[in-house]
Amino acid sequence: MERPHSVSEVTQAIKQTLEMEFPPMWVLGELTSFSQPASGHRYFTLSDSDSQLRCVMWRSRPITGLHPESGMSVLAQGQLTVYERRGEYQFNVFQLFPAGAGQQQIAFEELKKKLADEGLFDEDRKHSLPEYPRSIGVVTSQTGAAFRDILDVLKRRFAGVRIVLRPARVQGDSAPEEIAQGIADLNAWGEVDVLIVGRGGGSAEDLAAFNDEQVVRAIANSEIPIISAVGHEIDISLADLAADVRAPTPSAAAELAVRDVVAVREQIGRLTLRARDAMQRLLDENADLLESYEDSYGMRRMSDLIDQNAQHLDELHSDLYMLTRRLLENRWADYRRLTGKLGSLGPLSVLNRGFGIIQREDGSIVSDARVLTPEERLSIKFAKGEAICRVEKVESNHTRTGMKDARLET
Repeated sequence: MERPHSVSEVTQAIKQTLEMEFPPMWVLGELTSFSQPASGHRYFTLSDSDSQLRCVMWRSRPITGLHPESGMSVLAQGQLTVYERRGEYQFNVFQLFPAGAGQQQIAFEELKKKLADEGLFDEDRKHSLPEYPRSIGVVTSQTGAAFRDILDVLKRRFAGVRIVLRPARVQGDSAPEEIAQGIADLNAWGEVDVLIVGRGGGSAEDLAAFNDEQVVRAIANSEIPIISAVGHEIDISLADLAADVRAPTPSAAAELAVRDVVAVREQIGRLTLRARDAMQRLLDENADLLESYEDSYGMRRMSDLIDQNAQHLDELHSDLYMLTRRLLENRWADYRRLTGKLGSLGPLSVLNRGFGIIQREDGSIVSDARVLTPEERLSIKFAKGEAICRVEKVESNHTRTGMKDARLET
C-alpha cells in the first residue's frame, strides 16, 4: 500500500508546482477589500466582472505614486503562491501601479526585453573609449545648459580637444528622430573619435526620447563609441543600457571623454578605473552566485515561511483582539446585572415602594412605637423629601404582634 501523504506534504507539493508553472506575471483588475494592519503588510483582492484573486503585498515592497483605494483599477506584478496554513492560493504582489501608469511600465519592460534579446545591451558589442580623443562630437540641444556644461569641462580638462556639435531637440515628438539622425550624421562624417549624446535632467516625460526604440537602435549601431549623458541619476534609460558608457550628467560625460593634462591625475584615473572594474567584476560574479541561490526552491521556501508566519501573526492579532473584546463585553454585562441587583436591595428602593424612615431628634431610628412619648418631635424621610411630625398619641396595636401604634401630627 502506498504511504499516505500528510496535508502539509500535499500543500507544499501544490505550492511548488504552482510557482514553477506560473512565473511572475502582470494582472489587471479592480482593487477591493484593501487593508493594512499594524504589521505594515497589505491584503486586498483584485477582481473583474467574473472572478476575484486574493493578494498579499509585504511591507518590504514599497508602493510609490499610488494611494490604494477600493474601486481603483490597478496593475499588479507578482507571482502565484499558496498560503499553506489555509491551503489557499494567493497572488504575492511585487509592484502595484495605477492602470494607466502600469501600462506604460509594461510597454517599457517589453521594449527593454525585446532589445535585450536582440543583444543591443550586451557588453561584448560595446566599444572602448579612446584614451586621447582628438575630436568629440556632441548630440544635444544647442540652447540647453547641457552643452555649456560639456564645453566648460572639456576646456578645463583638455583645452586642445576639438568639439563638434550636432544640434537636436531632446524632448517632444520630433526629438527621437532628430537624435537618431544626429548620431547617424556624425558617424557618416567620420571625423570624431567619441560621441556624447544626452541632455540635462528632467521628469520621466522629458526623458522619454531616450527610451525610444529609434534612438536606442541608433546608439547600438554607432561605429563611434558613445557616452550617454541623460542627466537623471535615479532612473536608467534604454539609451544608457545601449551606450558604450553611461554618465550620470553631461559634465560627467565630458570628464569621461578626455583625460586630465596632469600626469598624476592620469595615473590615478587609470588605477581608479582598474580598481573599479575589478570590484565590479567581483560584484557581478557574486551577484550571479547570489541570484542562483535566490532562485533555488530551498531559499524561496525559507523566505516564504517567514512571510506566511507574518501573515499568521496578523491573524492571531485579529483573534486576540476579538477575544479580548468579547471578554470585556461579558464583564460589562455582569457589572450591569450586579449593579441592578444591588440597587434593588438598597434603602432607596424600599423608600420608592412607599415606606419611610422615622428618626428622633437625636438621629436614632424608630422601629418600635413603644419608645415614643406624646408631643415628641420626629422626622420622616421619604423617597422624595422629608416631613417633621409631632407624636399626638401612642396607642396599643390590636394586631397579633401586640405592638403599639403612634399617631402623628405634622
